[in-house]
Amino acid sequence: MTTAETTADTVVNPPPFSARLKETLRNIILAREFGILAFLIIISVLIALVRPTFLTPTNIFNMLRQMSEITIMAVAMTFLITAQELDLSVGSIYGITSFTMALVAAALGVSLWIGLAVAIVLAIIIGLINGLITTKGRIPAFITTLGMLYILRGLTLLMSPWPISGIKGNELFYEVFGGKIGPISVQVLWMLGIVIIGWLVMTRTSFGYHVRATGSNNSAARLSGIAVNRVKVISFIMVALLALLAGTLSFAHLGSVAPTAGAGMELTVIAAVVIGGTALFGGEGTILGTLLGAALLTVVRNGLVQIGGEGRLQEAFLGAIIIVAVLIHTHLRTTRR
Repeated sequence: MTTAETTADTVVNPPPFSARLKETLRNIILAREFGILAFLIIISVLIALVRPTFLTPTNIFNMLRQMSEITIMAVAMTFLITAQELDLSVGSIYGITSFTMALVAAALGVSLWIGLAVAIVLAIIIGLINGLITTKGRIPAFITTLGMLYILRGLTLLMSPWPISGIKGNELFYEVFGGKIGPISVQVLWMLGIVIIGWLVMTRTSFGYHVRATGSNNSAARLSGIAVNRVKVISFIMVALLALLAGTLSFAHLGSVAPTAGAGMELTVIAAVVIGGTALFGGEGTILGTLLGAALLTVVRNGLVQIGGEGRLQEAFLGAIIIVAVLIHTHLRTTRR
């Protein structure tokens, strides 16, 4: 039977529904996001059995708001890690850019929108510096951004050791970045928008392809004409800009910002990305997985608080979650091969 006849026979006599359903289910189970989704559901059900209030609408909306800032930063970090780099200064960028925005508005008596414009320029400069030092200076991103973490934190404390709050006359700003639509915080809408855009860029654009190619094989990507350094620099800038957005959402929600804002967030952001299934050594990135990773971290934190877990127990449990989730992802990745 010729190839054409085989193809025609397949079209005329497609596989039975049960076979197609079995193949579809197999593809879903072997998807890199399935393990973390299954783990998230199991953890949520277990917590709900112990504390029924866990799955009430009020708490669910609260958890969505809590995870929004981490998710927004983690989307950008997904691109950077997929490109085989990482940024340990993301928490400090979150702090210095949001603090600068508030300081400019408070000190100069101008609108928060003007402060935000200044902070956007600052974020671009920081991302550009991180990217150029890493790519042109040939210094590992781990070292570059670790140094930047301390530099930015020190500069923020130097600007003012005190929190900034009570900035009045910016109602539209607070509505756009800290308001609510019914029971849903606009932070959640910002998060969903960033996730959708990030997913489209990663999976449907040439930039997303270039990011994955850069992380998979740097040398091969260069030979194929991809501007590897430019891809990495743009990814560093994305991290800085989305860190600013997350900090802006936090400021609008709380009405204040401290010079220590964002301290320690870098590890949570990276954990969300890695838990979600993005390969730590580059080449594979999943925005949906990152969303699920951030959701899992939030569910664990919130659930442990509800059942009365101590702070130290929370951190230990989160560490165990990270290891188990990565083991599940690694197993599924090996199975797919």
